[in-house]
Amino acid sequence: MLNTPQARRLPLPLFLIALLLIALNLRVGIVVIGPLANGMGEDLALSGGALGLLTTLPLLCFGVLSIFSPRFAERWGLETVLLTALWLLFLGLVLRLFGSYFWLLAGTVLLGAAIAVMNVLIPSLVRGRFPHKVAALTALYSVTMTLGAASAAGMAVPVRDAFGGDWRYPLAGCALVALAGGIGWCFMLPYRTPAASGKAPSLGLWRNPRAWVFSVFFGLQSLLYYSLTAWLATVFVDAGMSEARAGELLTLFNLSGMPANFCAPLFFARMPNRRLAMMLLHVPLLISVPALMIAPTSQSVLWVVLLGLGQGSMISTGLTLIALRGADARAAAGLSGLCQSVGYLLAALGPVTLGLLHDAAGNWRIPLALLSALLLVQFIAGVLSADGDPIG
Repeated sequence: MLNTPQARRLPLPLFLIALLLIALNLRVGIVVIGPLANGMGEDLALSGGALGLLTTLPLLCFGVLSIFSPRFAERWGLETVLLTALWLLFLGLVLRLFGSYFWLLAGTVLLGAAIAVMNVLIPSLVRGRFPHKVAALTALYSVTMTLGAASAAGMAVPVRDAFGGDWRYPLAGCALVALAGGIGWCFMLPYRTPAASGKAPSLGLWRNPRAWVFSVFFGLQSLLYYSLTAWLATVFVDAGMSEARAGELLTLFNLSGMPANFCAPLFFARMPNRRLAMMLLHVPLLISVPALMIAPTSQSVLWVVLLGLGQGSMISTGLTLIALRGADARAAAGLSGLCQSVGYLLAALGPVTLGLLHDAAGNWRIPLALLSALLLVQFIAGVLSADGDPIG
């Protein structure tokens, strides 16, 4: 695929540093909002729906741009587009430091656009640069992304409190991470490589009911993750916990997903009955989401660990399914584009809808009841998608 001398001379250590710098930036700017939501809402007089929009907007960007991102790389080159995305991310994070809701929204749109491009293009870069190390590099990339999210969740409240309660300082910390990424990726430009052309999902895929069922599964598991990212800390705070403790639990949620990221795809692929495997992988979520609704503080650590294990299983299994269910490489690419586009647009409804329901009900039971109901739909869609004839 890559036959130029420049492509072959790229040192693996340099590539690893560049890859990890991007991985660190994929979730921190989104996850950091959750632990700070109460303070931001009070300072800016924001409703739950307005706060939920700060998590929903990036997902809308993911849904809209996921199909077009490969075209950008085809035209301007992977390295150039990824470097531009990192500087766009930095700009978006800086805009949020102005402190008004308008600038929070504007910065979040830029942030979401940048992350959408990176989400789609990084797997292509890994496969093209080091095709024989895809599994190891993807695992390292996933763990670094999760560690970044966990660090953002855990450090948000302590950093804010260390600077007199000003929630802009944790946001500034996220901007510094993006700045490091932008500077680091400047060293990748001498190793520009041609990108593989991206194909939009074919019309046949859009008309395929099984592809839509899979897209529903992919979208609902994303909706659950980003809804929990946006509101899990607030659920615990409203139940009587301190913001610092709630931030620690959000960190634990992200860290608990790491072992599942590694183990779930292997478990799923090796099980003779994949539908049974999908059922078993859902068990932690089927326990923890209703428990969070009924008694959030009774066994909060257990609920959070189960949430993390279940959610970590879902995203990695979903990505594995894309490769397994596509009839060939082109079909898999089309299925990926369809799932990410439809799935993230569906996921975008989660954070803002839960925030609006909380405002209307005055508690978290109704929003979490809705999340439990959607989890049952996800379970059914996941089981139906787990096996069958190839799609495409």
